[in-house]
Amino acid sequence: MKVGTLLATLGCIAMSTGGCGSEGPEGPQGPQGPKGEPDQPWEVGDGLQLDGNVLSVEYGSGANTAVQGSDSRLNDARAPLPGSGSYIQNGSTVQDASFSVAGTGTTNGRLTTKADLRVESAASAQTPVPLLRVENTATTPTWNGFPLFTVDSAGGLLARGELGYGVIPMTGKGQRLMWYPNKAAFRAGYADTQWDDASVGFYSWAGGNLTTASAYGSFAYGDQCTASGTDSVCFGASNVTSGTAGFSSGASTTASGFASVAMGFTNVASGQGAVAIGYRVSANSDYGMALGHRVTTGGFDGAFIWGDESTTTVASSTANNQFMLRAAGGVRLRTNATLTTGCDLPAGSGVFSCTSDRNQKEGFQHVDGEEVLSRVARMPVQSWRYKDESQGVRHVGPVAQDFRAAFGLGTDDKSIGLLDIDGVNMAAIQALERRTQELRAKTAEVDALKAEMAELKQGLSRLEAAIQAQRPAAR
Repeated sequence: MKVGTLLATLGCIAMSTGGCGSEGPEGPQGPQGPKGEPDQPWEVGDGLQLDGNVLSVEYGSGANTAVQGSDSRLNDARAPLPGSGSYIQNGSTVQDASFSVAGTGTTNGRLTTKADLRVESAASAQTPVPLLRVENTATTPTWNGFPLFTVDSAGGLLARGELGYGVIPMTGKGQRLMWYPNKAAFRAGYADTQWDDASVGFYSWAGGNLTTASAYGSFAYGDQCTASGTDSVCFGASNVTSGTAGFSSGASTTASGFASVAMGFTNVASGQGAVAIGYRVSANSDYGMALGHRVTTGGFDGAFIWGDESTTTVASSTANNQFMLRAAGGVRLRTNATLTTGCDLPAGSGVFSCTSDRNQKEGFQHVDGEEVLSRVARMPVQSWRYKDESQGVRHVGPVAQDFRAAFGLGTDDKSIGLLDIDGVNMAAIQALERRTQELRAKTAEVDALKAEMAELKQGLSRLEAAIQAQRPAAR
């Protein structure tokens, strides 16, 4: 019967691939099945074949075929097998194997490599794309797809984070390159406890050896440099910037005043806006400036002092808002690019010597000394004092307006050039000297006339005496 043969055949299929075994004795005939529909077709699935009323498995090596139990391929031990260089299986045991994957992949657990991890890509450097991207998909904070660390195809590197989240990556002694997102702070170099959380300021940067940037926005780099003031900066060795917005560099300097600057060696800028630059100088007053060698503003606000290297004695300002120089080699002031015009205060001198070289002058004109003398005579000359000068101090001389009106010299009518007033005085003196010479000449003439008159008087006296002697005696 077709049904019986089919059932028997299916029974063999349900068994192992080793076959149905030997044929047993024929069993009793079963009941007659229902009458099928005439010419009803049978349908079988993949791997089966129907031949008349016999259903059998289709064996072979192609698609949708089964393998017989005697097929040699079932016992063909081909690589990769356990122990071979290409055998990989799930588990935690270390396996000596290699693999190559084309496309993308995902691991839901840890991926560990005992050697190097290499990323090779032919991506454009002109329009960079990420080659290595580390993301956090947490929801607190909202970091879904947040690129915490990225290396792109142009060599760009990005490390991100969120202010107020996370703990410091490392504390205590040791070298490190450390990005601390919780405070948006960066560290590079060696530290003991200087880079522990308590000494790390928000938005701070510290590098080098034993440096500290403990305040908001502070920056320290060098050797044992400390920036403890808000927005302060410290460079060099053993310097301290404790003033807000202060700056220090060099060695053993201190900038403790607000917006103060200390640069050099063993300098102090302790006043607000104070500047100390040089060697052992101190700007210990507000808005004071000490430059050079061994000088101090002496606590006088707004004072400026500059010292040379001629002595180890400290010089000090003596008044508020004073400008003071110590220059044992003299002072030179120049007012043109070629340094040919200006004034000198020579070493050890108290007198300015200003340029008066003929080769630096032009447009020479004759000066009428008598006219100058006449104008000097008409120009008011008074005694006076400056409004802001100390009481009791007085001066004598003309005012700039009268001098300008009389002679038209100088740059304006608010000042009198020392060379100009000296020149006017020289011209007037020359005129007076000429007058003096003329007067002397006239005096000499008068003296000669007087001598002649005296001789004439003497001759007349002798004549009178002679006449008297020749007269007869009175009778």
